[in-house]
Amino acid sequence: MLISLQELKHPDQLDLLACAARAEGFHIVDRLQQEWRAGTNRFDQSGETLLLALQKRQVVGVCGLNRDPYSHNDRVGRVRRLYVSQDSRRHGVGRLLVTEIQNLCPGVFNQLRLRTHTPKADAFYRVLGFKRVEGDPDCTHLREIALQDS
Repeated sequence: MLISLQELKHPDQLDLLACAARAEGFHIVDRLQQEWRAGTNRFDQSGETLLLALQKRQVVGVCGLNRDPYSHNDRVGRVRRLYVSQDSRRHGVGRLLVTEIQNLCPGVFNQLRLRTHTPKADAFYRVLGFKRVEGDPDCTHLREIALQDS
């Protein structure tokens, strides 16, 4: 499965992925589109990005990187709105997206945080090196980011 990554240019690029997510009972992509259109989160602050995973020009996954709005530390990033279409799971798409997000962090963020509530997502993030966080309503997992090599 050949996957390419690109930055989101317009929320309409996510229409089919939002439909697929909705069919599974997930509204994560709908919320992403709503926030983008409302201007509340366009992943356009310094160090932020919103990546699409494409297979044969079809969007099969999405993942964002924000400055963590729940942290008072500007060096803390947040993995946001990761979703991979059902047919593309278990093919490395999610890993590719999150790895690229992590690769963008050195020099900008020294820690990545996220919140998820599904056992499958918990296992996925742990495999990628995230540690479970207990007792924080805004964060279930975090990963320290190594400093950029000079």
